[in-house]
Amino acid sequence: MRELTAEDFAKGVKNPYFEKLNRKTEVAVKHETYRIFEDIGKNNGVPAEIIMNRCLENYAKKLASDSDE
Repeated sequence: MRELTAEDFAKGVKNPYFEKLNRKTEVAVKHETYRIFEDIGKNNGVPAEIIMNRCLENYAKKLASDSDE
């Protein structure tokens, strides 16, 4: 497989759905809680924000499925 060049990217089309996929939101979190996610992230090589996002997503899905029952 050949290596991509700047010319290849110049031909690219910007994803029109990108802004809808990710949106920055601020959430107030206790410093102590954030430190827990930071420690988990350091142990797994993943930023705390990604772990927090996954936890919130899983929790929200569980709440939604519990309310359907």
